[in-house]
Amino acid sequence: MDTQLIGVIISQVGAILIASGGWYFAAKRDREKTRELMKQEIQDLRDDVTDMGANLQQKIALIDLQITGLSDRVEKHNQVLERVFKLEQKVEDMKSKV
Repeated sequence: MDTQLIGVIISQVGAILIASGGWYFAAKRDREKTRELMKQEIQDLRDDVTDMGANLQQKIALIDLQITGLSDRVEKHNQVLERVFKLEQKVEDMKSKV
């Protein structure tokens, strides 16, 4: 074989190895970027879930306050109805006595 041909073959094999190494490291870099992006997306999702949980707790507290307020109003209404009923009974009793 000609030494010049061997030199060309070696240089071509070297070029292929260098290109392959470049592709490998580029793919590795892309995987690392993808991994970092995924980590960031997972953290963003965790933050969103935490925010939704806090928001839900606030809404539940507001609903509890509203229910308590409504319960108080219903109790007052019921007390008025009881007093009116008692007054009506007294009026009826007085009418029957007269």
